[in-house]
Amino acid sequence: MWDFDLMAAVRAIEKSMAYVLYRFAICLGAALGYLLATLAGAGTLVGFGSLAKNASSLGPLGAIIGFALFAWLMYKLRPTWLNAVNVPQLALLSDQERGELLPGGKAQIEYAKRRQTECFPSTTRLFELDETIRQVQGDMADLHPCPKLPTDAPRLRDYAMRLARFLPGRNHQTLLAWHFHTGQTNAWVSAAEGLAVHERHFTRMTKNRLFASLFSGLGFLAAYPLLLAGIRILVEGIPINFSFWPYVFAGVFAWAIKAAFFDAIAEASMLQVFFPLARSEAADGQDEALLQHSSAYRRMRENAGAWLE
Repeated sequence: MWDFDLMAAVRAIEKSMAYVLYRFAICLGAALGYLLATLAGAGTLVGFGSLAKNASSLGPLGAIIGFALFAWLMYKLRPTWLNAVNVPQLALLSDQERGELLPGGKAQIEYAKRRQTECFPSTTRLFELDETIRQVQGDMADLHPCPKLPTDAPRLRDYAMRLARFLPGRNHQTLLAWHFHTGQTNAWVSAAEGLAVHERHFTRMTKNRLFASLFSGLGFLAAYPLLLAGIRILVEGIPINFSFWPYVFAGVFAWAIKAAFFDAIAEASMLQVFFPLARSEAADGQDEALLQHSSAYRRMRENAGAWLE
C-alpha cells in the first residue's frame, strides 16, 4: 500500500488554505477562460458568416476553434503557470515540513510568492530545470524494468513501460519542493541530489505516486457528475442545442477543482514519503548508474555549477 498519511496531507493543505483558495481562483479563472473563448469563437464565426443562408450552423465550428485556441494558449503558458501557481504552493508545503509556522490570510499569499522569487527568480530557467527533471525521471524507468511482465506480449510490455516512464515524471514537483527544503542557492545541485535519492527508491516512489495520482483522479471523478448535473440545470431552459459541450465544461471545471485542491493534497502526500529519504541520503553523492544511462542527468550535473538566475 501507500506510505503516506492522507489525513496529515489534508491538514497541511488546511494550514495553507489562504494560498489554496488563491490557487483555486486562478484555476477557476482558467476554466472560465475556456468558456469565454468557446463562446467568443462561436459568436465570431457566426458573425463573419452572417451573410450565409444558415449562419448559425457555423457556431459549433467556431466554438471548437475558440476552445482549441485557448487550450493552445494554456499550453504555451505552462512555464508561467508552474512558476506563479504551483511553485509557491510547494514552498508552503516544504516550509511546513520543516516545522515553520505560516502566516495567515493575504500575508500567506505574499509569503509564498516571496519564497518562490527567492528560490526561482527566472521563469525560463525554472521551466528548463523542471523539464530536465522530468526527462531524468523518465530515464529511470529503463534502469528498473518490471520482471513480472510476460515476454511474449510486446504490446503489453510497451504500455507498461510507458506507464513506468509517466508515473515517475509526475514527481517532478517533489524535486522542486526539495530545493525549498534544502535552502541551497543552486537548484540544479539540489535537484541532482534529489534525483539520486529518487533513483535509489524508484519502486517506492513510483508506487506512492500511483496511489497519490489515483486519489487525485478520484477527486476529479467525484466532482465531474456534480458539475455536469449543475450545468444541465443551468442550460435546461435555454432553447439551444449545446451538443457535447456540457460534458466538456463539466470536465474543465472538475479539472479546476482537482488542480487546486486534490493535486495539492497529492503533492503534500508525496513530500511525506520523499523528504525523510532525501534528508538521510542526499549527501551520499551522485548516482553512477543514472549518470551513465541518462544524458539529461549528465546535463544536470554539468549545469550544477550554474546559478539559476
